[in-house]
Amino acid sequence: MPAAQRDVDFDSSMTRLKKLVYKHRIRLREFLADFDKLRKGEILPSHFTRGMAMAGVDKFLTPAEIEVICQHYTVPKSASMDIVMYNEFLAEVDSVFTKPHLEKDPLAHVPAEPSELLDRLRYQRSNRNLGPEKEAKLAELMSRISDTCSKRGILIKPFFDDAARGEHSAKLPGHVTCTQFKQCLSVKVNIHVSPDEAELLCEKLTHEDFPELVNYVAFSHIVDPPADA
Repeated sequence: MPAAQRDVDFDSSMTRLKKLVYKHRIRLREFLADFDKLRKGEILPSHFTRGMAMAGVDKFLTPAEIEVICQHYTVPKSASMDIVMYNEFLAEVDSVFTKPHLEKDPLAHVPAEPSELLDRLRYQRSNRNLGPEKEAKLAELMSRISDTCSKRGILIKPFFDDAARGEHSAKLPGHVTCTQFKQCLSVKVNIHVSPDEAELLCEKLTHEDFPELVNYVAFSHIVDPPADA
């Protein structure tokens, strides 16, 4: 479900932001500090929103998610002015890169990745829930494709691996474009699905940050038999 249609709260919005800055190595301080000429650790809410847009965050988080984060760190400075305590915000976001106050405890354990990104199997499934009606259609569709592959004695994943290595591929491991996904399924694998069914598969398997990409590893994990089968 698109972020705009989900219930927006601070914790989930911050989690999405942390994953974003970690995966893309975005240093938000570079985009916010310039608005703080006196280096007081405070900027206007409008500057916060503008800085996030300059960093490209608005391409991945919805305006509502950015707003709820902004509000969380906003405090009144006077009767007519609110400010954002952006240093507190940055301390929380930058915790994905290193442990705070490490200089006081240089022997402290620092995880190689944020705990929420340690799930090594996260690309083997899609957590996107499309609602009861669509999920029921998907289950039937996946079962049909799996049965077809089983009867032919073929695996889905190698076909998509070849597509992912192509010159015009997404260059993101385990992902192809939606167009590649549809072409591979119908032409290379030669499995017939209707245009609506193909769109439904893409909707289910689309990447959370790059909606034009499809996670074929999650798809193959469902329709291909287990490796030890």
